[in-house]
Amino acid sequence: MKSFVPKFSLNKNNNQPLKLIPLGGVGDVTKNMYIYEYGDDIIIVDCGVGFPDEAMPGVDLVIPDISYLRDKKNKIKAILITHGHDDHIGGLPYLWPELQVPIYTQKLTCGFIRTKFTEFGLPKNSIHEVKISDKLTLGAFNISFYQVSHSVPDSMGIVIETPVGRIIHQADFKIDWTPVSGQVTDVGRVANLGTAGVKLLLLDCLRVEKPGFNPSEKSIESSFEKAALETSGKVLITMTSSNVSRMQQAINVAARLGRKVALVGRSFENNFQVARDLGYLHVPPGVIIASDAMSTFPANKLLILIAGSQGQAGSSLSRVANGEHKLVRIGEGDSVVFSADPIPSTETEYNALIDSLTRIGVNVYYSAVTSNLHVSGHAAADELKLMINLAKPQYLMGIGGTFRHNKLFAKMAQDMGYKQNQVLDVEDGDIINILQNDIKVEGKIEVQNIYVDGLGVGDIGSIVLRDRRLMSEEGIIVTVISLDPQTGKMEGEPEIISRGFVFEALATDLLDEAKQVVKDSFRQHSKGKLDWRFLRKMIEDDLEKFLYKHTERRPIILPVIVEI
Repeated sequence: MKSFVPKFSLNKNNNQPLKLIPLGGVGDVTKNMYIYEYGDDIIIVDCGVGFPDEAMPGVDLVIPDISYLRDKKNKIKAILITHGHDDHIGGLPYLWPELQVPIYTQKLTCGFIRTKFTEFGLPKNSIHEVKISDKLTLGAFNISFYQVSHSVPDSMGIVIETPVGRIIHQADFKIDWTPVSGQVTDVGRVANLGTAGVKLLLLDCLRVEKPGFNPSEKSIESSFEKAALETSGKVLITMTSSNVSRMQQAINVAARLGRKVALVGRSFENNFQVARDLGYLHVPPGVIIASDAMSTFPANKLLILIAGSQGQAGSSLSRVANGEHKLVRIGEGDSVVFSADPIPSTETEYNALIDSLTRIGVNVYYSAVTSNLHVSGHAAADELKLMINLAKPQYLMGIGGTFRHNKLFAKMAQDMGYKQNQVLDVEDGDIINILQNDIKVEGKIEVQNIYVDGLGVGDIGSIVLRDRRLMSEEGIIVTVISLDPQTGKMEGEPEIISRGFVFEALATDLLDEAKQVVKDSFRQHSKGKLDWRFLRKMIEDDLEKFLYKHTERRPIILPVIVEI
């Protein structure tokens, strides 16, 4: 495709600044969302979710705070989506109903978003597919795109022509000359843009710590095949559920080795169906089987793609590890392959799940002990330097990384000849004023984490948004369980403490019933040596459902397990 450099004429008063405000994704790997505001026009780039850590009890997802936009909704022209990972699209089902503006992205990402909207009962007529060569005029902004390689097909960079200069918004990408998808990063287009002049380059910096270039995504397939050949029983492979390229490689291996492929976990099933329907997956006839048909095949004829690569307590893989999954049972002779590394904030859960799997006797393949199981979709240091040298921006801004990544990115840029004031040091909520001859960080809006709390992770029915800082409206329930660590049995009755939910003296019957729910949940989910994280999550889910049924309130529930 011939490279294209847009030449737009914008008849705007360019003495006023363009405001750039990150609502998420700066100093934070996830919940990416960026506002570009010029006069009466606003565009948004990406709308993702984040994932809770252990300091966020009862939280399933974290989404950006859009308080700043609530009185400006009539100014918003569109949301532009760079690619189909949840940390860039996962916030849409929660936030779009309030914004109700057009969404523009490429074909596969449109498919993922439409599936999410269907699940949430939302209309899909605002989701618009763009081709990589398309151009949009959105108020004061003229928009064009270019292709990049990433771990999900149809990833792109966004070129934003503004009255104060050209901005490139480059979220997740890598330089892969032999990607599984065939979509190579269009370095020629970036070079042409650099020759024409770039005011600001926003650049994914998550892998700035890694020197050199990443290996090609194609290197993964041989590692999958080696693990499958070494396994006498079932092979379970877990990865990011939107990693279509890696899904294709697992299917290729299964077809060559005569294994059937089953998909376990709603996210896997949905994304697989979308990718196959849209032509992004090539599946030989007879390879895919329904998950409820697995019991009719020998273990050595099964390869299972399963959700839960970050160790989420309620995920399909976590349930399998704890003997709770209704379709999948594993033991000695089976293997679990982690084709994903933990993202920041999930390391504890990730490692705990590997320990649980190891304890029950399965073979566990993961990056720390097996090479080429995961290739990052994020550019390493020399790939970042290449993009910077091609784009030749006046100013740089690292995005998609933690604060340490941002600092290392700034140091790398300064080693390349950039001055300190040319590399923006910002946080979520900072207001970046971009003028024709200058860029300044001036002012800040308040942003906070907004939490998503669901009645059951993975099988979500009713979902509510709740800011835990408003805890006084719902209250808190603490249930304390004493147990013998040798036998794994509960000692005595569980204790339930209510604060701000119901007055204990007036709700004795309800709390007595709640104790029984805790005991029943403990008996149902405790088997042998316990995974305390999983058990706490199951008790929390069961107790939350009970309390909502009887009170229509959702307090924070904190199960505490004490070994005596």
